[in-house]
Amino acid sequence: MPKKYKKKVKIRLIPFLVFIFLCVFCYFCGKYIIDTKIKNIFIYNNKLISDQEIIDMALINDYPSYYKTFNTTIKKRLLANPIIKNVKIKRKIFNVLEIYIEEHIPLFIKDNKLVLDNKKEVDLIKCKVPILKNMNDNSIYSSFITEYIKLKDSTKSNISEIIYMPSEYDKTRFLIYMDDGNHVYINIDKLDKLDYYSEIYPTLDNKKGTLYLDSGNHFEVF
Repeated sequence: MPKKYKKKVKIRLIPFLVFIFLCVFCYFCGKYIIDTKIKNIFIYNNKLISDQEIIDMALINDYPSYYKTFNTTIKKRLLANPIIKNVKIKRKIFNVLEIYIEEHIPLFIKDNKLVLDNKKEVDLIKCKVPILKNMNDNSIYSSFITEYIKLKDSTKSNISEIIYMPSEYDKTRFLIYMDDGNHVYINIDKLDKLDYYSEIYPTLDNKKGTLYLDSGNHFEVF
């Protein structure tokens, strides 16, 4: 019978060691890259919430891994704050994170709560808004806030106080205190006339008094 010969498998040692080295090198390089931390965080367009508050809410105050920190996770955390309306996140080279914040607009303070443009009430924060007083009619309040939101930001910024003051003939009547010291009577149907206050004011010759926009357009000096 012919003899059977076993084939000897020769392992080339150097190429094998090179292969192992490359695998280990790639593993540690990949791990190093994945664990690389966020280098810089830039936050834009926020006015009501500070940069540090946003960083803390997003849980990135310790500058975690750039690649393990997902945009969706950051966005979800920030949107849990009722003041934040929308969040956009951009990633830049050199592990830079840019966070663009869109906040709800604060309208006024009512019953020690800050009312936002989506009609939600939140805890008070530092911002310049008027105080709404004596508002005890929910149907009137709903109509008022719907029309108030439509006013120009420049108009709303010039109002210091709003008092619900219905008369016998008009249940939607309000008295508004302006920052310049003048008073304005107005109702919901004519609330948009407040946007013309900046044009009316120069015609008052620096006199202080009450402007009746609810029943015409006459001015009564104090």
